[in-house]
Amino acid sequence: MAETQDDSNSESVNEVRTLLSLVGIELAGSDLASLGRIFPQFRQKVDRMYEIDTGDEVTAAVFRADMDS
Repeated sequence: MAETQDDSNSESVNEVRTLLSLVGIELAGSDLASLGRIFPQFRQKVDRMYEIDTGDEVTAAVFRADMDS
């Protein structure tokens, strides 16, 4: 379990480092570790905010073509 958490934490730190480098910000040490630690929860909240309501609870309308022969 600890290895998985360490892997996901280092993955988060790498992702944070990449995102910040895209805008020209370079962090090191405790600031980067702190952002890497909170990034997964923050990302989940943002992803949830931008989820598209698919309307799964509403059935789709069905149109049937009449055969005119």
